[in-house]
Amino acid sequence: MLNLGYPLWLLVAVLIVLALLVYYVLRGRVSNWLLVPLTLALAPVCTVVVVAVAVLLSALLSPLYEPPTPSVQPQPQTSPVPTPEPTVLETTGPTASPSASPSASATASPSATASPSATVSPTASASPSP
Repeated sequence: MLNLGYPLWLLVAVLIVLALLVYYVLRGRVSNWLLVPLTLALAPVCTVVVVAVAVLLSALLSPLYEPPTPSVQPQPQTSPVPTPEPTVLETTGPTASPSASPSASATASPSATASPSATVSPTASASPSP
């Protein structure tokens, strides 16, 4: 027996319903001796057309009822952003830099005190000078 994917009684029921519809439509349009043979010939043809239209509509409308799929886009490779290192602010005059450590003392050379543009570097060492 041919397995069509649905019960045979359903196919027979659809054929009978479509045969009755074809008979109703053709009654009064064709002669009585041609009405029954034409109904028997057109019922399977109409069944195939109805099934084909149903499959076509189902295929066209099925994307509307499917859940949306997330679009898979490759993420750009991002390297970790390096943290900026603290910048050393150079100050003019006798004031010390705020980023200087408390153990470092600013030593000024005699030429640095005479010039107004003397700078104190944060890398000044605390070693005694001879």
